Amino acid sequence: MSHTKMGSQATIFFLGAAAGAAVALLTAPASGARTRRRLRRQGEEAADYLIDTGRELMEKCEDLYERSGEVVEDAGHELSGKYRALREYSRQLLDETEAILRRTKLAAIGR
Repeated sequence: MSHTKMGSQATIFFLGAAAGAAVALLTAPASGARTRRRLRRQGEEAADYLIDTGRELMEKCEDLYERSGEVVEDAGHELSGKYRALREYSRQLLDETEAILRRTKLAAIGR
């Protein structure tokens, strides 16, 4: 889940909670003590939601961190193999070039 989407969800949650609390206060037939208990419970639920969402976000970040390390390691191995292959190919070309130059030199000298 992207940061923007999670932020939007949290914003919507808080706006909904605030609107619900306002409506509850204005239309509540219950006593003040009962209303306060209900508001406290709703506040605790909101806090629990935020804690759970924060933990979920941390777990996803840790998972992403671990997976990115694996991707980097795999890419490093792949690049290392390609580098070795390129180095070997370069050595072969150099050997061939040296052989051609020696033959050319011998031919120019007249053998």
